[in-house]
Amino acid sequence: MNNRYDTIITGTGPAGLFCAINASSAGKKILILEKNSSAGKKLLLSGSGQCNFTHTGSIPEFLKHYGDTANFVKPALSAFTNIQLIEFFESHGIKTVARDDGKVFPASMKGEDILSLLLKLCRDNSVEIKYNAQVRSISHNGPEFILSAGSGIYTAEKFVIAAGGSSYPATGSSGDGFRLAASLGHSITEITPALTPLYIKDYTLGELSGISIKESRVTLARDDKKIISARGDILFTPKGLSGPGILDLSRYARSGDSITISLTDKSMQEIESLLPEALKNEGKKSIRNILKIFEMPERVIDALLAYASVDPLKKAGEISRAERSRIINLINAFPFEIKEKGDFRTAMATAGGVSRDEIDRKTMESKIVRGLYFAGEVIDVDGDTGGYNIQWAFSSGRAAGRSLL
Repeated sequence: MNNRYDTIITGTGPAGLFCAINASSAGKKILILEKNSSAGKKLLLSGSGQCNFTHTGSIPEFLKHYGDTANFVKPALSAFTNIQLIEFFESHGIKTVARDDGKVFPASMKGEDILSLLLKLCRDNSVEIKYNAQVRSISHNGPEFILSAGSGIYTAEKFVIAAGGSSYPATGSSGDGFRLAASLGHSITEITPALTPLYIKDYTLGELSGISIKESRVTLARDDKKIISARGDILFTPKGLSGPGILDLSRYARSGDSITISLTDKSMQEIESLLPEALKNEGKKSIRNILKIFEMPERVIDALLAYASVDPLKKAGEISRAERSRIINLINAFPFEIKEKGDFRTAMATAGGVSRDEIDRKTMESKIVRGLYFAGEVIDVDGDTGGYNIQWAFSSGRAAGRSLL
């Protein structure tokens, strides 16, 4: 058997498959090695199986959703934008639909349609895929990479690591790419779960599980110093907090950090204006009824008043200045202490990875080892929830594939 190839790619996620499709040309032998018995397991889980593969919006707006990595991801995302990705699928017969929140899906709401197309294009371009072929070791000897994978030894002039991160290890994303990159001399930044729920210390709001707050203001702090503030929907869970507003901040969170959330989408100034006026004008109403002006669910109102030590049936006209102040502050910034964040089994993405400083941001080629490339989650890049990570997989995979040509 001839196990010599022009390019070998590890990983059959969108980054690896799209890299292979874009690297294909007449006479080139391309092989993808996949540790699982089938392709794209994590892709099939995305968006609860519906495959939220990108988001609407301009590229300048898009770049705001990648933490502190905007400068690194800009060339790849600009060269292959969200609009181009949508057009790519449409041109191959996959209709797409954009929801009101900007998330884009195949119109069928089936991730299998996306994966099937990518696999078809690989076949059409004579890309070979070997399953049950985990890359155990790799060495770089002069102009060649020598890989031990599955039951074989393979050689190639170019090697692409697109093996994903560490999130959802049951799908095969167990950090293999980091191990391979490190063995070739690359630095790996701290690996932590991202896009994951936060579990709260001494949590008493389990009865609010399933209730959400729209456009909450969220602030994360450590040692009384603000780390980051953002706005997004919050979901109460049996053990803590989730929802986009929490998931997007989770990359920065650590055990012991404090976090506050607003219980309304109204600003502090609006709260400070509306509540005193309502207390003055509706003095005979209960404080529980008064707080409905902030469009909070009744169970949230009850939890707030319990935390503030205020009788929910107390008349508005009897609320003291101290009680009013406590209520205003809690509506604006309800406090929690983070016990821990969800681990890689619940995280949708990985924060950290192969150091961006060691990768050419335009070509995805290693600055350390010539002929070595990276694509997707294995790189120290993680986007917000909403399709940004899969878009990065496609854009970085394309950048690497085009460079391989």
